Amino acid sequence: MFAGVSGPSFVFWPVGCGDTTTIVVSNDEVVQIDLNDKVMAAEKGNEHIPIVDELVEKLPKRAGKPYLSVFALTHPDLDHCRGFKDLLKRVTIGEIWHTPRIFRENKTDLSPDAQAFRNEARRRAERMIAVGGDAGPGNRVRLIGYSNLFEPGERYHGFPKAAFYTRPGQSITKIDGVEAGNRFHAFVHAPFKEGEADVRNETSLAMQVTIGNSQQSMRGLLLGDISYPVLMQIFQQTHWHGNEQMLKWNVLLSPHHCSKKAMYENDSLQQDVLDEFKACQLPVGYIVASSDEFPHSNGSGDNPPHRRARNRYEEIVNSGFVCTGEFSSPEKVRPIIFTVTAHGIHMRGDDYAISESARLTLNAAVAAARGSSAPPTAKVGFGSDAV
Repeated sequence: MFAGVSGPSFVFWPVGCGDTTTIVVSNDEVVQIDLNDKVMAAEKGNEHIPIVDELVEKLPKRAGKPYLSVFALTHPDLDHCRGFKDLLKRVTIGEIWHTPRIFRENKTDLSPDAQAFRNEARRRAERMIAVGGDAGPGNRVRLIGYSNLFEPGERYHGFPKAAFYTRPGQSITKIDGVEAGNRFHAFVHAPFKEGEADVRNETSLAMQVTIGNSQQSMRGLLLGDISYPVLMQIFQQTHWHGNEQMLKWNVLLSPHHCSKKAMYENDSLQQDVLDEFKACQLPVGYIVASSDEFPHSNGSGDNPPHRRARNRYEEIVNSGFVCTGEFSSPEKVRPIIFTVTAHGIHMRGDDYAISESARLTLNAAVAAARGSSAPPTAKVGFGSDAV
């Protein structure tokens, strides 16, 4: 089991405005969705966890080395893959999941970490093509989303599609080559074929993930950085195919770090998407913002998190709205953890202790900040419904 976590869990890490979600499935199976290893030494009061250090220390071991069953990249923006190159060196990753977007980018438009991910995906695909099937732990790759990469002359021509290719509307129940349907189920909502050339955010991998068992389970809706039009397309397509159960959630990761673009267009509220979110919420329902602390208000053109979006989510959520950058503090750096047990779903994190390695890295960053001329990061309170 992932050290410090007891039972099937969703873990949301304080990494600033970026996504880093760990899904603990069982004692030996951990799925990582996105990575934003960001230690901001220029800021005083640093509370961003050094996530690669933490994963190295807390992951289960195989052959004496930290082992991650799956790493899934929603899209190749830096705040979703920062630190991947370091993670790849220090951890054995059984399988990686990606959308076609990583190969539709010009190399010069990708960060070094995104390039490292693309190179690793290519290496694994070539290996699987060479062996004509499953290349085994450390060499597996799954492509998710419609793609021309399988055509003659393209990078995935000859790839074992039957076992390692998933389209929207399909489910994944294998983890690193092992059938896990009694404890893990991922239903893929996006990316859509007609939007494959859209900006990166709108081509995000979007999934409903269910963990637990037949007696007690927990569902998470993880939607990357998509905005209102694609969100509504997900709802419409899912309703059309009669897959409403695949929209249900106990935990909703607010899209794009609680961006108002999930429910506003041209500064006009789109109530239909909020109605959809509310209708899909289960009796125990939490909404998470993977972001820095919320400002009192936002100005025009501000990046997420957006106070207005938070206010809208708080109007519909059953159990609570929680922000990674507010749940964690410089005095107590901790993730938000949702665990499912025989007694139900519980939010925790108060008793979580980060690893010594992560703490040393964090302390060094804080010490560097104190020795610099950078201004302190101000804590701000809650406030208005400003943009």
